[in-house]
Formats: sequence, structure tokens, C-alpha cells
Amino acid sequence: MNRLSTSLGVVAMAFAGLALCAEDFTPLMKVTQTTWPEKRHIGVICDYRFSEAEVMALAKAAGEGALITVADARVPDQASAAAALLASHKSDYVVLLPNDRLFRDGSFGATVAVNRLASRGVPALGTTPRALQQGAVFSVGDGTEGQILVTDRLIGTVDVILPERSLVNHKATLVLAQKGMATIALHKAE
Repeated sequence: MNRLSTSLGVVAMAFAGLALCAEDFTPLMKVTQTTWPEKRHIGVICDYRFSEAEVMALAKAAGEGALITVADARVPDQASAAAALLASHKSDYVVLLPNDRLFRDGSFGATVAVNRLASRGVPALGTTPRALQQGAVFSVGDGTEGQILVTDRLIGTVDVILPERSLVNHKATLVLAQKGMATIALHKAE
């Protein structure tokens, strides 16, 4: 009994730690909603079991009326299939999760997916400077210290309005009132 309660306590603390480490997507969603108010369908490629807390944080930041289509990919080789799934579901843009096990900013799988999506006209967004190197059109979040970083080179993406750098000067100004959560649609990438 003691081992079971100890094990459950460790598992509970691990999940609590994951929830505390989730990215704050509020700055990214504020800039995105200001720049592209009509775009409400978000795509995400991740190992959903590993990144569930980050997907939930993104859903809270996106708010009611948004739809998040998650391509649940468990191996890097599923990057092309996941990108095709998001494109076929007509995602307006893709958000890179900075802490995903396989498809985080800078990972090979994410690079493949970003390039496949860009060739289909679906831009990628991130929360770290590394996302820009990977092909994201802009990035703002904890990793950029609240500054909007905009790419100097677009990869295959056509007709994308980029945010003005003056929209955000300091992270403290990036507060978005939480009205509710976005709807999450989970699909297995195969």
C-alpha cells in the first residue's frame, strides 16, 4: 500500500510539473488574432500524450470559437503524413509547440512538416527564435521574451500578412482575457 501511494504521489507531482511547464500561448494568440482575425483554425503536430498540457494551454489562449486540429504523431517519420492531414483539414496556420518530444521548435520532424505545409500555403508560427530558423513566419512567446520576431524569408507561403513589430513591446502588455477554450479535434497521423 505504501509503495502504491508513493508511486501515485510521484506520478501526480510529475503531471503537476508538466502543467506548470506549459508554454504561455497568450502572446502568440493575441498577435495572431490581431493580424489574422478571420483565421480561427489552428493546426498542431505533436505526440499528444506527451504534449497534452501544452495543447490545453494553447486552447485556453485561443479562446472560444477557435478550432485546434491535432495531428497526433508518435515518430518523426510521420511528419509528412501529419502535414498532409492538417492541410486536408484546412488548417489556417500551424503552431509549433516548443516542448514537444518530437516536433518541437528546431527538431527535424518539425522542419519537414513546416516545409510541407508552407508548400501548401499553410504558415507556421512559433514561440522561440529557433522556430524562425525552421521556417515559421513569426514567433512570439516565452522564448522571445515577449518580442515579435518576424521572418526575413518566407518558405513557399503565399498571401500571408505579417504582424507589425510594434504590436507588442513588452510581455506584460500581452494579456488576453480568457473567454473559454478552443475546440480540440484529435487525429492520428498515419
